[in-house]
Amino acid sequence: MAFSEVCRICLNVNVRMLVLKKTSLQNLYKTLTNRFMDEDEEPIIVCFTCHARLIRCRRLQQQAIESNAVLEQFLAGGSTSIPKPHEARDEIQFTPICHIDIRPVECDVENDCKDEIFCLDSVKVEEDNFENETSKFEENENHDTGNNMVTETDDEVTVTPSTSEQRTLIGVTDKNFDEVIGDWMELNDNLSDCDMDTENEDYFFPVMTSRNATAEPATDTDMTLYEARVLETEDRRNDLAIRAIAPHDYYNFEWKRDKQTFIGRRENFTGTPGATFSITDQTSVVEIFYKMIDTDFIDRICTETNRYADQKIKLLKGQKEFVPTLRLHQWTPTDRDEMVSFLAITILQGIYPLPKEESYFSFNGFATMPYFRKIMSYNRFLLLKSLIHFVDNETITEPNKLCKIQMVTDYFNEKFSHLYYPSQEVVIDESLLKWHGRLGFAQKISSKAAQVGVKTYELCEASSGYLWKFLIYAGKEKTGTAPATATSDETNPTDTDERPDDTDTTEHVITGSSDVRPSNATAKIVYDLVEPLLHRGHTLIMDNFYNSPLLARCLKRQQTDSFGTLRLSREFVPDSLKTITKTQLRQGEVLASYCSDLSVIVWRDANLVSMLSTYHALQIGTRQKYDRLTYKPKVVLDYNKCMGGVDRKDQFLSAQPMERVRNKIWYKKVFRRLFNCAIFNCFILFKTANPNVSHRQFRTTLAEDLLKLHRHIDLTTEPRLVNLRTGLTKRSKTTTTSRPKVEHRHFPIKTGFKQSRCWLCARRKVAARTIWKCLECDKNLCINGCFIEYHT
Repeated sequence: MAFSEVCRICLNVNVRMLVLKKTSLQNLYKTLTNRFMDEDEEPIIVCFTCHARLIRCRRLQQQAIESNAVLEQFLAGGSTSIPKPHEARDEIQFTPICHIDIRPVECDVENDCKDEIFCLDSVKVEEDNFENETSKFEENENHDTGNNMVTETDDEVTVTPSTSEQRTLIGVTDKNFDEVIGDWMELNDNLSDCDMDTENEDYFFPVMTSRNATAEPATDTDMTLYEARVLETEDRRNDLAIRAIAPHDYYNFEWKRDKQTFIGRRENFTGTPGATFSITDQTSVVEIFYKMIDTDFIDRICTETNRYADQKIKLLKGQKEFVPTLRLHQWTPTDRDEMVSFLAITILQGIYPLPKEESYFSFNGFATMPYFRKIMSYNRFLLLKSLIHFVDNETITEPNKLCKIQMVTDYFNEKFSHLYYPSQEVVIDESLLKWHGRLGFAQKISSKAAQVGVKTYELCEASSGYLWKFLIYAGKEKTGTAPATATSDETNPTDTDERPDDTDTTEHVITGSSDVRPSNATAKIVYDLVEPLLHRGHTLIMDNFYNSPLLARCLKRQQTDSFGTLRLSREFVPDSLKTITKTQLRQGEVLASYCSDLSVIVWRDANLVSMLSTYHALQIGTRQKYDRLTYKPKVVLDYNKCMGGVDRKDQFLSAQPMERVRNKIWYKKVFRRLFNCAIFNCFILFKTANPNVSHRQFRTTLAEDLLKLHRHIDLTTEPRLVNLRTGLTKRSKTTTTSRPKVEHRHFPIKTGFKQSRCWLCARRKVAARTIWKCLECDKNLCINGCFIEYHT
């Protein structure tokens, strides 16, 4: 071993070395060792730990010189001010924890991974014993990412990486490494200048002061200080709203590292998922459509549309502006058949999107739609679109922000939940309808495709995306709200943190009564959506916008499981996990803490991911993607599988954009969106008995059948363009002919065999083979000659 590879102070090797020669620490080292450094002498090499100690020592020397000068000046009478003591440093203490290595070399992948779960009892446990109170962290930038670590923590436990012999090298490339080490050493007075015990480890890596969890939540990154404060205020207000309905015994969370403490089990599902009415393979799409959109609803729209048109005409006549040139001058009352035809056009517009609505009714080159004008004229379509209405303006006594669309939201909420019962897994998430116009309660969600628009809170089935219930967010109000409106009262988060003294809410919460629920915040949204499904064993999947330990416990006591992501800044989260940063964990390491009915799991992937569950213990599952086996906690795998219910619905709707991009009135665009969701729910119902039908095929068939029933337009009898070849030059001439009416089905189709004997040729005793036969006669015939001769 070369002498230059050994630290001249602690004799340590295989760590990063620094040169003292020609630096500011050279004189300090010369004073400490009481020796003279020759110019021709080999460079003095010290490890980065001793280098940091020298920096602290130099600062201590400078502080002593400054303090001595101040005291001499004070004693000499040159100053009357009492010298202030130097600011004390708080000690940073770390606690050793237990490491569980889940490296795949410990198991047979072909045999042990069939269930895609590694039980914690079958993995190797390594417990680190430290003699010092300060736990030392290490960092290895070149370690294999497959060496995942799982760790279970107690309430007073923080994180320390493993000190196994496989991770004994450190590679530090930060150019500010010396300053970082010096600042950290300055903050830790518990590291004295005495020799440190390094028999059980080759080095340690210091950790900077942990951040506040509210400034950087476990699943949110790149947040500004203002966003962090807003998020902290909202979390505090939401926690106060939940505590207002929870009894006092719900506040006791005894978090422990022992897995045996957790006794949570998944509830038994007692519901019957699927359609609530009989659906067979003979049920038509129109029958399901009229189950969802009944005639009373269509008649109500026709009545309100005719009333609104009369009111508008009367107003224009009173202002003497009702001139013959207005399109409204051509208005005639609408009826059920015309309104259904109008809805059928909106369905077809979603299947065949064009940038301008006028293009559907006029010549548009190769994109001409010749059949739309047969349904209704463009002027009539614009009249219906502009005058469609859902409520009588003169009967609105207490107007609110959703009064123009309230009838529609109430109707669809009732129909969606009445015609279908979801499976065990249900999802709550937000959906955003794009709206860039002026609207007081428009929201911005950067993670959504629309980014800006009308936000709805939706409860969907996790597997199919069926929209079961929804709430339209209409901003914060101080008055009562309608059932399909999500509002919240203004609450000062700094008013009080005291728990409510009223203990009479215990019976109401346990029984799931709708009379006692949060009056504001996200907990009210959760209860409004999931209340009809309580006490039936459902599993609710939520993201960190809704999830909290106290809310999960309240749902669990009402026989409803829940799991999802969690912000570590929420109330009742273990204190040891609130200060965890992703720099304290290697990629793949997991922390877990348990109480009797809840488990909190923090997993380090590219970022910190924290999960809360009522029945998931710490289990490691596998997932194979791109021929690579990856390891993730079981709760993360279940969350990724189930959480996409709302997004799945939005993906289906984005492929059929019935709501146009440009609309002058926001609630009419909301109606189109809800109608689009109703058609999607009809598709889910129809698919239960017809699993091979595609979404586009269902919509096309529905629009054609509605037009055939209410407009008497059958595309099979409409004229079409046919290319006819005439003359010796065989030039094509496009003419319009009527579709021929075929009474029989004598069409040639393939037999499915390469050598089938022709029926006519066999009678003639000719050895001929064919691959064609007649569909109606089921006879094998040669396509040239025999087929025509047999049928004439």
